[in-house]
Amino acid sequence: MTLSLFLADYGASLAAFALFALLHSVGAQEPCKDALARIAGRFFVDHFWRILYCALSFWALYYGVASLHWARNLENDVWLVVYPDWLWQSITALHLGSIALVYVAFVQSDYLEFLGLKQAGRGIMALIGRPTGAPELALFGTHRLVTGGVYGLVRHPMLAAGLLFLLTSGPSLNNLIYTGMYAAYMVIGGYYEEKRMIRVFGEEYLRYRRQVGAFFPRLRPRPAG
Repeated sequence: MTLSLFLADYGASLAAFALFALLHSVGAQEPCKDALARIAGRFFVDHFWRILYCALSFWALYYGVASLHWARNLENDVWLVVYPDWLWQSITALHLGSIALVYVAFVQSDYLEFLGLKQAGRGIMALIGRPTGAPELALFGTHRLVTGGVYGLVRHPMLAAGLLFLLTSGPSLNNLIYTGMYAAYMVIGGYYEEKRMIRVFGEEYLRYRRQVGAFFPRLRPRPAG
């Protein structure tokens, strides 16, 4: 496949994925939220930005990217190799394991908070004059650092599980290209997320990073310094 043919087939999905990556990486950063607060107000950012951010990210990834990537290239969705039964069974087990890992990480990070539903609920209650009276949320990744459970195995379990899910999916050209796009985002997005976490948690996160690998379990922690 020449570069011109590749761009003709996948240029739109590459652009959509780049838009998703930009939104997903920049939208979670404090400078972006501070700039948005100056426009829309701190109340909106604290209570409603997270749920809007998740909705926009979901749309960009699963609607924009998936429809542009797969729907426009159905002829490239044929498997390039056929696995023997024993290998396919092992790959299927890993595939199911990736789904379980996403679920556990999702629950451990408090999925209602992760999706912004808790924050939005509090905002709605405040707007209708019925504040909950509960203390402010200690938000995951913003006010509290979770290092146990699956986060004690890898620092970015959802990203790692996403890569495992794609690697154990059908070996079509569509999937291989999408996996490459995802892996590039995983490295770049993980880098900027690490910078944010260091800025928020400082030495506490640096100690955690020395102990736990980013996407793959670390057999031995790195020495300090």
